[in-house]
Amino acid sequence: MRHLLAAFFLFTLSLSAHAASPACKGKDLIEELKLLDPESYQAIQREADETPNGGAILWKIEGSDRPPSYLFGTAHVTDTRVTSMPEEALDALRGASVVALELAEIRDKQLLAMAMMRYARHMAMPAGKTLWDVIPDADEIVIRENPNLPPGREAVIGAYQPWVVATMLAIPLCEQRHMEEGSPALDEIIARTAVDRGIRLVGLESVENQLTVFANMPLAQQADYLVATARLGDRMDDYFETLINQYVGRRITTLIPLSKRIEASSGGDGGALAYIEAELIEKRNRNMHKAAIDLLDHGNAFIAVGALHLPGKGGLVELLRSSGYKVSPVN
Repeated sequence: MRHLLAAFFLFTLSLSAHAASPACKGKDLIEELKLLDPESYQAIQREADETPNGGAILWKIEGSDRPPSYLFGTAHVTDTRVTSMPEEALDALRGASVVALELAEIRDKQLLAMAMMRYARHMAMPAGKTLWDVIPDADEIVIRENPNLPPGREAVIGAYQPWVVATMLAIPLCEQRHMEEGSPALDEIIARTAVDRGIRLVGLESVENQLTVFANMPLAQQADYLVATARLGDRMDDYFETLINQYVGRRITTLIPLSKRIEASSGGDGGALAYIEAELIEKRNRNMHKAAIDLLDHGNAFIAVGALHLPGKGGLVELLRSSGYKVSPVN
């Protein structure tokens, strides 16, 4: 979802002129907790360790009388530590008969932006209302003056639902600029590789389905989520760095318990994150699992989705096992 909104905003908005953007710089929040709050660090590690299937991002899927397929967890970022795919994943991608991503439109920013424009009603505030009608006056400043709000965007964000603005502010400005300059995220690289090699590319979801996940969240809950996100301010660079480090270190199961702690420290009541877990992750897992089965029945598929969709009892790895497949970690 983060990548979906980023592609849309960066296509429809030109940021002010600037020199080539430096690398994003942030601190790893997990390492910081380890030093400053060992008790919270240990609690996060315990929850992460108790979550099944969190130690790999590439999984081999085997079924009787079918060529093996692969499931690959991505991170929707441009950082080269992430976009440098493991050789095993590259080999599986290049040799696949079909490649499936969350959205097939990710192969082309213009195509994706046009698809989103068709469903703009899911991003717009209800008629007669603006964003500021649902944001407490005292909290407006952390949104209007947020360091991750693209220059020139403050004048128009009032027309968007809070979840849209929250998603925008969850992307560090340095990362937004890298994407604007043409640096591809991992999902784009996978899509382009498939297209360049003539491999059939399909989507497990539609743009409208993804947009409605957040749009169905009550506005009051959306507003709480936006304020909690905005209050992170410069610390979003740290969360971004943490995401990358945990992905590279195959510790993606730390991200949900860490997010719970961050939301609580930013004034959130946990309701928005609970909604996101249930609707954005677990419900979509079930839908993507259903869409993937048809591809797996033919074998030799390469399925790439956000890494948080893989682990857990309701994750894609376990869902595929429940459908009779042997699913084994590769990397």
